[in-house]
Amino acid sequence: MRFLVSLVCILLIFSCSDYQKILKSDDPEFKYTQALTYYNNEDYSRSLSLFEQVLTAFSDRNRSKDVYYHYIYSNFHVKDYVSSAYHFNNFNLKFPESQKREEMEFMSAYCYYLQSPRYNLDQSKTYEAIEKLQLFVSNYSNSDRVIRANELILKLNQKIEKKDFEIVKSYYETGKFQSAIYAVDDFLNRFPETKLVEELSFIQLQAYYELGKNSIEEKKKQRIKEAIFACDNFLLAFPLGKYKEDTKSIYEKLKEIENGL
Repeated sequence: MRFLVSLVCILLIFSCSDYQKILKSDDPEFKYTQALTYYNNEDYSRSLSLFEQVLTAFSDRNRSKDVYYHYIYSNFHVKDYVSSAYHFNNFNLKFPESQKREEMEFMSAYCYYLQSPRYNLDQSKTYEAIEKLQLFVSNYSNSDRVIRANELILKLNQKIEKKDFEIVKSYYETGKFQSAIYAVDDFLNRFPETKLVEELSFIQLQAYYELGKNSIEEKKKQRIKEAIFACDNFLLAFPLGKYKEDTKSIYEKLKEIENGL
């Protein structure tokens, strides 16, 4: 076991030593071929440093294009998505004649997708990613990558939907019942195909109930009527729904309040 550990350490030392020699070399062709070797062996950190050193070393346009291409993907594979997004886009500006134009535009948009944070954080990056992916779909409507782009857009929209749903719930849970009522309507307008219609409708119904029963006297009668109307609508829309019995119970409480006014 000790022998194996010692052997690995020795190999690492020689490997680092060889890499340092390559970094210090004045031969761009040598650095380029070694960078490709590291890249093909998926050692992207080392390939990145070497490709970076020879980015402007070649006058041949095809060679420069190849260096930049591998440099960008080295960035991507080390998960530097901010730099990758910029360079994928910049590749098309530097080499407008390239046959990789579609690939570069998709990958740039994909890097924005990868920067989208968890649903409970600020979603500015998510909206930006959707915009980039939609632009790709518009520009390359016949591309095989359109299906993948649309899948990514759907996932991003689902993330925004989840965040907005949690916001609606938070309005109700923190006693902001009027805000919850409006937020549900706004949510359903923006996500008409949501699978959360029943749950949202029940949250809105509960908000109507809480708003009504806690209203000042001059507003209570009207708001109780609105809550009863919300119950009727809910039972019509979801006659066999999981909140059926809860809604009936709320309805009975509302009628009791109404009869006492």
